[in-house]
This record gives sequence, C-alpha cells and structure tokens, in this order.
Amino acid sequence: MKVVSAEQMRSIEARLFAEYGFSSAVLMELAGRQVAVVARRMMEGRTGPIVAVCGKGNNGGDGLVAARWLRHWGYQVSAVVWASFDDLPADAAQALHAARMAGVSILMPAQAAEALQNAALIIDAVLGTGFVGSARGQAAEAIKLINAARRPVLAVDMPSGVGTNTGQVDGPAVRADVTVTFGLPKLGLFHFPGADLAGRVVVVDIGLDEKAIEAEDIQVELTRAESVRAWLPVYSRNAHKGTRGRVFVAAGSRGMTGAGALAGEAALRVGAGLVTVAAPESSQPVIAALRPEFMTLALPESAAGGFRTDAAELFLQRAARADALAVGPGLGTDPEAQMFTRAVVAGATAPLVLDADAIKAFAGRPELLADCPMPLVITPHPGEMAHLLGLPVEAVQSDRFSAVRRAAQVTKAVVVLKGAYTLIAEPEGGLYINPTGNRALGTGGSGDVLTGVIAGLLAQGLGAPEAAAAGAFLHGLAGDRLAQRMGEDGVLAGEIAAELPAAQRDLRSGLPDVIEELQG
Repeated sequence: MKVVSAEQMRSIEARLFAEYGFSSAVLMELAGRQVAVVARRMMEGRTGPIVAVCGKGNNGGDGLVAARWLRHWGYQVSAVVWASFDDLPADAAQALHAARMAGVSILMPAQAAEALQNAALIIDAVLGTGFVGSARGQAAEAIKLINAARRPVLAVDMPSGVGTNTGQVDGPAVRADVTVTFGLPKLGLFHFPGADLAGRVVVVDIGLDEKAIEAEDIQVELTRAESVRAWLPVYSRNAHKGTRGRVFVAAGSRGMTGAGALAGEAALRVGAGLVTVAAPESSQPVIAALRPEFMTLALPESAAGGFRTDAAELFLQRAARADALAVGPGLGTDPEAQMFTRAVVAGATAPLVLDADAIKAFAGRPELLADCPMPLVITPHPGEMAHLLGLPVEAVQSDRFSAVRRAAQVTKAVVVLKGAYTLIAEPEGGLYINPTGNRALGTGGSGDVLTGVIAGLLAQGLGAPEAAAAGAFLHGLAGDRLAQRMGEDGVLAGEIAAELPAAQRDLRSGLPDVIEELQG
C-alpha cells in the first residue's frame, strides 16, 4: 500500500480531474460518504447525537457530506460550521446547503461546547491535508473544544492540527479514536506524535485510478501481510536443514552472552536450517549452554572480553559456506572489536546484517559501509543512527524518514531504523513502513532477536530489502501476538523469539492487514 505526502495526493487528484473526468464535487461526495460509513460503524451499540465540526475548507465539506448521509440513515446529526457561507469554497458551500436541506442541524460556533459535550460521536473535519504550521484562531478553538469534550472522535483524513507530511504538532491538535484517510494513507499518520493522535487508521476507497497513482512514482510503502507472505520461502516436503540456509553470527562478548544466544535462536525460529554462533573464547561455553539447537565457535578473545582483531579472518574462513552473516549483538565497543567488525564487513562472503555495537564501529564514518562487497542490512535504533550520522538523537526522531533515507544513500545498505513504525530504506530511495509491533518489543534483547530474524531470512534466499521488511513485520507480529495473550508490559526477548513460528504460521494462513481498508 503506497503512502503519500500531501503534495503527491493533490497531484493524483489533479490528474483525476484532468484525465479521468472527475470533479472536486464528486470526490467530496465519495469521501464524505465513506466518512459516514465509518461513523455508522463507530455508532454500533451507541445512541445519541453525532456532531460534525467543520472548518472553512474542503475538509469541512467532507464533514458536511458525511453529516448529510448520517441524517439520511436516521441519526440525529448537527454540524458546527466555523465559517460564514460566503467564506466557504464552492463545493463546501454546496455541501452545507445540501446538509441543511436534508435536516442536519447547523450550529454556530457559540453553540459548539454544549453540543460536543452531549455528543455520542464527534467528526473532526476542521483542518485537512493542506494544513501546515500551527492551528490558530477559530480552528484552534474548535480543536480545543473537541478535545475538552472527551467523546469518541472520528478524524477526517488527518487529525486536525497534525502535519500531513511530518506528523508534527505545533499547537493544538485533535486526539482521535479513529482516522479515516482517503485513497491512500498519509506520511504523517506514521510519524509521532501524529501516529499517536490518529488512533486506529482506516483507509477508504474514493475511486482513485491505479494509473493516476502509478504516474506519481511513490516510493514509500506500508508493508502488507500479502507482500510478506509472497516473499517467504516455500519448501517441498523433503526439505531439510541443509536446504533451509546456514547462518553464522558473531556476538556475545563477556557479560553480554545472552545477545548472541537470542540472535542465534531467532534465526532458527524463523526457519534457518543451521546456525552457528561465534563468540570470544570465554563466552563460547556460556552461549553453548543457553541453547542446544545451534552450534558455537570459540574465537580469539581480547583483553576486554571481546573479539581480537585477528579473529575476523578465522570467522570468515569458518563461515565460507554460510548463506548469511550477522555481526553485532553484544559485540562490545573496545577498539579490537571495532577493527574485527570492519574486517568482517570488508571481507564478507555472504549477505550481512550489522546491529548494535557493530554499527558503532562506523560512527561518523558511515560511507565506509559502502565498501561491503555483499548485500548489507544495518539495524540501528535512533541512538545508533545518531552516532552513525553524527546527528543529535532529537534530529533523527524529528524526521525519521529523512534520517533513514540519508543513511541508506551514504552506506549503500538497506537500513532498518527501529522504533514504533520501524522504517526500512533502500539505497535507491524505496522505503517501507512496518505496521506491526507495540511497546512489548521495547525490551532488552529485542533488537538481537530482530537481527537473527533478518539473518535467517537472508539465509533462506530473500533479498536484503525483502528480508529486512519481512523480518521487521514478523518481529512485530510476534510482539502483537504476545501483547494479545500477555499484555504489552513485562514481555521478554526470548518470548518474542519463541513466538516467531506461530507468527509465521498466522501470516502464511492469511493474516489480514494491520491497517484496515474499506472499499467503495
């Protein structure tokens, strides 16, 4: 599913008007009716009035069309219009007239507070996708009244006050329970704080032509269950461990042995046939005792308890038949560990995943990663990304899309920027947004599990972008399953790894998409 900016959506709509015979009035009617359909679903089991709060733009017109349809279906509906009739654009003015004729009660702003306090459902149609900056004046007042009412809220296209492209908030913004977004989801719905304010997102069909969408060359996609399902390997009944891929992991310095064990287990849990975890000499017996299903390899150890620099040559020799490599979990940051990492990257003989301390070996020098001779995936969290690019963490988090794209371009790697709505960027500009996961994944060792998942998928033949996107999806899906069963707090990383087979089973059996789509 493509994800668009406000400018791309306007371009698609302009193409519809110019080449496909659409008019803005027809689009408003289609959009408003879909809002009404979602509102009707939200009203199931509820009684009481519906109040549409409508601004002076076409977003307000969408709200007025929705109000008319809801009145037609027998609901008690009123609309607060924060503009005079003469200030409305032509389509919105016509929508206001039609709503009044259909029996929608049209209220003045002075009547809004009381109406909203008594509403069973509020429709937020104050500001649309053209909004930028800070909500001011009457729009700000309307937003504050909506939030003060503490009633269920359905936002139209975007929660009012949230930046369509950035998800940023500079002033009052509506906190919605559900956001119904038209045609294609908008970037700001997947960037915080906008993602938090949007609530549950429902994408509704408004008749966009596929050719008009394709002509826009949109590079951002929401990872869909059906796409991940298609990427996963299909095995015959006589498949065996030798046909499911070999993974070699370098991880687990002194005091951080669990990281290596988690990565190795995750690679197995996602389907890799054979996994070897290489560790410094004193760590190897500890890791071997943690999980009997993978093999271990002891390598020369530095005084700091990590890998010696010369261990890289031995690791690459032993991993010569590997289908995927993973370096980083619990690796340590001493100078020898960093030189070990750089040597493995330079001499890699199989697709490679770098995580955690391995990424720190390239802090401030991300361009060195471009020398890796094999497909490369790196999986930084925001702090590691900040170190890699030489930026403050706040700069990364304030524009995650730009940060992950910059990292991918400089490193020539597939970059997985972890966090809520994990982003996966390709060097050529493509970007996936991962819709699965919850705060249960915010636990020590969860990133090590993700490293193992991606390495396991690489070993089974997936390309680097697909392995990264599918890995993030499955990792998040395992977290979602655990949250449903156990709650979102207190989940352990080992439990995430153990949940991967069931998550993959659900996905293969036809799991629905996380973001709901409502067809016409």
